[in-house]
Amino acid sequence: MTKMITVQDFLTEDQINICCDYHKKLKGTGKFAATIAKEVIEPNIEAINKKIGQENDPKYLAYCVEYAFMR
Repeated sequence: MTKMITVQDFLTEDQINICCDYHKKLKGTGKFAATIAKEVIEPNIEAINKKIGQENDPKYLAYCVEYAFMR
């Protein structure tokens, strides 16, 4: 069974605010997901994995965040 999660399920409010700032700066540049992966997700991947309950790829999660911000 696939578990549905939201950005709020694995990022803190502060981390989401950082993503918002990056989105404003990097929207349309093609650099948003890579930056989020490096600056927000990778440094916090252990805590994120615990919250989600499985090992995750930071780049994949960054693309999920980008998708959420595009919607």
